[in-house]
Amino acid sequence: MAVVAALSFVAVKVLPWALGFAGGKYLYQTVAGSPDPQTLTTAQVNEQIQSQGSQIFLAIKQEFPDDYDTVVEKITAVARLGNVEQVRNTSRMAVTGLRQRYASLLSSAPDSKAAEALRAQLAMLNHVMSRETAATCNNYLRQGPGALSTPDQDFLADMDKIGATLFRAFGAAKNGGLPAAAASDEDWSLLADAFINAGGTPAEMNAIANVSPEFEGLCPAVVKLYAAALSLQGESGRHIRTTLLYEIARN
Repeated sequence: MAVVAALSFVAVKVLPWALGFAGGKYLYQTVAGSPDPQTLTTAQVNEQIQSQGSQIFLAIKQEFPDDYDTVVEKITAVARLGNVEQVRNTSRMAVTGLRQRYASLLSSAPDSKAAEALRAQLAMLNHVMSRETAATCNNYLRQGPGALSTPDQDFLADMDKIGATLFRAFGAAKNGGLPAAAASDEDWSLLADAFINAGGTPAEMNAIANVSPEFEGLCPAVVKLYAAALSLQGESGRHIRTTLLYEIARN
């Protein structure tokens, strides 16, 4: 049961930052910079956002069009002041608010969408592992993308995908009508078994549960955790994946 307890705490201790880009923290292009910001219209701002190809904003527009319009209005208001930092902050706070508002939907998300969001997270972590030192990767797990001093375009694209898949899961949950279900002790036990079968060890479980900065293998351990969660079949797999996503999104 200690194994199950360790893994059940992962959602609270490790994952909340993981889709942090869904909050717009690294919205790396903005609508500011017009030669005459005071004349900007919502139509111009919308066009600018769409031209940037942001998957997050595209997903919000598709799944929550009324919310998207409200976000564009907020961005337009601060863009007229010509302050890039205010545009970034407004974008971040607006998307964060939507993420937290809709987090409770995730327990009803279809498994295909929940799995898509977790696969995006796994892809990002593998990318960080391949490009950064073990220490930087550990900091990435503890602090989020802020641990990457100069995220390149590939990292930013990964982060954008992470956020977009979360909003698609929100939308699918809103429209799907599936019954809500949290992970049970039995589900966590199955995850623990899958983690061990993926090569995980008790030491790695303990490091994950405590987000141990001194544990050099933390990132490979979390990769095994994601792989284990994605490998679970049936309703238990869905319960684990949607529960993890809920803990991610509500913070």
